[in-house]
Amino acid sequence: MPPYAPDFYVPDNIIGYTGVLQKNPTVYFLSQTHYGHITQVHEDWQNVGREAIFPVSKYGFANMVVEQTVRLVEQDTLRNMSHISRSPMTLVRSGQPLAPELSHAIMVHTEKKARELTSQGLTIKIEDANLARQAHPGQSPSDQERSNAAEAQLFLWMPSRKSVPSGYRLSQL
Repeated sequence: MPPYAPDFYVPDNIIGYTGVLQKNPTVYFLSQTHYGHITQVHEDWQNVGREAIFPVSKYGFANMVVEQTVRLVEQDTLRNMSHISRSPMTLVRSGQPLAPELSHAIMVHTEKKARELTSQGLTIKIEDANLARQAHPGQSPSDQERSNAAEAQLFLWMPSRKSVPSGYRLSQL
């Protein structure tokens, strides 16, 4: 089966990650028109893989202080989606080599998330790669390791309003 969204899930669209770089981080992608991410490990095996890509028109995200901890907060009003991550997003710098752990996610996780392949509890098509994640979930960082990760930087990104430090890939979008 061909990879899901191969023209979008490319190294040039990587803007950052959550979690710990050396322990299967969730990798975030953004282009002028779409957003998505690749989850490499998760307690729920059906949440591992490539997220469906969505238009950026009503999407925004930020590193914000939530319950005295900096976390990534995402919202897409078009999809009625709101999500608070356990970790802040670590932004990728412009003009520097990309950490191999980030592009590795593209090669290893070519499948769409299993949870996105189901509809009202009925399986549409679960791929072998999805089932492999159930049998071999990978190593997820502990909450302590997450809190020891790179220093969190506060920022806000929305299509019409941006407050992102210069020198990062995200500041160029």
